[in-house]
Amino acid sequence: MRRFFSGKADLRILVTGYNGFIGQHLVRALLDAGHHVRGLHHSGAPLYFIKENEVEIRKGDLRSQDTLEGIAADIEIVFHLAAIPRNDTSKKWDEFLATNVNGTKVLLEECARARVKRFVYVSSVEAAGYGSGDRPRIESDNAHPDNNYGKSKLKAEELVLGNKGDMECVVCRLPMIYGPGTFLIVPKLFGFVRKGFYPLIGNGKSKMEFCYVGNAITALVLAGVNENAAGELFYVSDERSYSIREVITHVAEAMIVKVRFIQIPVLMANVIAVCFEVAAKIFPFPPVVSKSSKKPFFTRETVMWTAGNYNTVSTEKIRNMLDYRPPVSITEGCKRTAEWLKDHWDQ
Repeated sequence: MRRFFSGKADLRILVTGYNGFIGQHLVRALLDAGHHVRGLHHSGAPLYFIKENEVEIRKGDLRSQDTLEGIAADIEIVFHLAAIPRNDTSKKWDEFLATNVNGTKVLLEECARARVKRFVYVSSVEAAGYGSGDRPRIESDNAHPDNNYGKSKLKAEELVLGNKGDMECVVCRLPMIYGPGTFLIVPKLFGFVRKGFYPLIGNGKSKMEFCYVGNAITALVLAGVNENAAGELFYVSDERSYSIREVITHVAEAMIVKVRFIQIPVLMANVIAVCFEVAAKIFPFPPVVSKSSKKPFFTRETVMWTAGNYNTVSTEKIRNMLDYRPPVSITEGCKRTAEWLKDHWDQ
């Protein structure tokens, strides 16, 4: 089994959540490599990078075992991306449990019955929670997620890595992902830059992860085919961590916008955040609450991670074990994203 994937073309691959932002980029890469892709989805979404006739499409619901029956028949590799996302804060814990945890359990059982050879679970850095701030998080650190999304992803990780049997399982924790096809990041980051200003909390030197989607896909494919990945957990990110000021500067250059930084002291930022949080309970809609994330545009959590190095990870493990080398620089990634947004910003 360890040599099963080596150099083999035309693999039969299942991608759950195939029509999502990351899912579409992953499917595109797999199709371009000559593989057959079966895509599972629960609800419709615009397809920007793939066509329906390129994929064997199945509709199913992670909460309904009947709809998943036979989904992995004749499949060799599974990439499991489908989940209630972090941005949907209208969901309660029971809903996260039913979809992200129990749904993953049902899918694992289906894959085991179908004798799938490898199962790659696409998780999030939120499964680990924030770091100490004195160094990047590593895979062996204790996890302490602080929201329902993170808690559900951690529980699903435990199910995947604790799976018994012949199926090889891998977990990849992704950070903030940007690139063509996403609108989640636009209102808070690209949107501010487009207006020509950006509120910078503190000195702007705090580090963050800002990973181009093509780099994340490179890591996921390695997790799916590299023999060393079996049974492992990996953090995935860009070529390095970036300061917030650096990220905004790259975005501004790509958009050909001169951005003015408005520095806000941390104490003042926390006061403003509390006001936004209170206002969001009274007026839970734009402009107080983000249309895409369904969260207040500004929170104390935002202040915390932008004022300190609490949101960084180390990619040393995946680099050493899988020879992961992010192919797209932040300069090129921002350029590609800006070019795509020109035609899709207001859709």
